[in-house]
Amino acid sequence: LLPPAANALVEMTPPSPDLVKTYDRPRNAGVDNFFSYSMSVGMEDYESKARPYKTRLFQKLFRSLAGNARGDYLPVVLEVGMGTFPNAPYYSEALQYNSELKGLDILSVDPNDSMFDYAKDSAKTSGLLSLSTDISLRNVHGVAEALPFPDGSVDAIIGTLTLCSVTSQERALSEIRRVLKPQTGQFLFWEHVLSEDDAGLALRQRVLSPIQTIVADGCHLNRRTGATIQNAGFAGGVEMEYLNLDVSDIIGPTVFGIATA
Repeated sequence: LLPPAANALVEMTPPSPDLVKTYDRPRNAGVDNFFSYSMSVGMEDYESKARPYKTRLFQKLFRSLAGNARGDYLPVVLEVGMGTFPNAPYYSEALQYNSELKGLDILSVDPNDSMFDYAKDSAKTSGLLSLSTDISLRNVHGVAEALPFPDGSVDAIIGTLTLCSVTSQERALSEIRRVLKPQTGQFLFWEHVLSEDDAGLALRQRVLSPIQTIVADGCHLNRRTGATIQNAGFAGGVEMEYLNLDVSDIIGPTVFGIATA
């Protein structure tokens, strides 16, 4: 169960049992433990290369949250597929630059239960939880296709390297739109995608994708996630950029941006 909400901002609403049965499939605890450890020690170079772009992206989101802040209200931020929480430093930095934000109710939804211990360590290392007594970090087991929260209950949703591994991107994005507050809710995304400008690389991604899904917890290399987000029905529009990140070429092509409900 989800721990009590900070200031009772948002409570858990159990998702449809049919959705859970369809999308929250049985997992192997040993494989999950190994994958969690691998992600905690194996992504430093990737995050270093992504840092300039992600810093700008998170600052933009948090400026918007600060602009909508009223009184003692603490924004609710849901990170879907938080994993080991490599984004913790961006939260910490953005909060320090936006003094109007007195705190945050940070929620994590992840199907791999072994990730959250690493996530708490990341939050502690980044100094995030020491910035204010009004910052909470809570986790609940779940999947993006069946989010356990009420309609229109979340100020912002963050998904980085998440939509590559969900069973249904369309269903996940539908849930993200449902849970976001209408008109003001924002979805920050950062996803590796199928190359749009290198036919040879795109071919290698398509060939290697079936292997990647096995060794990397369902991660697909051949998805055109940017187009899927653009077609997902975000009424406030989608601001998106494409880049070739200077990392292993098969996960270099990247889309990132913010979509508004």
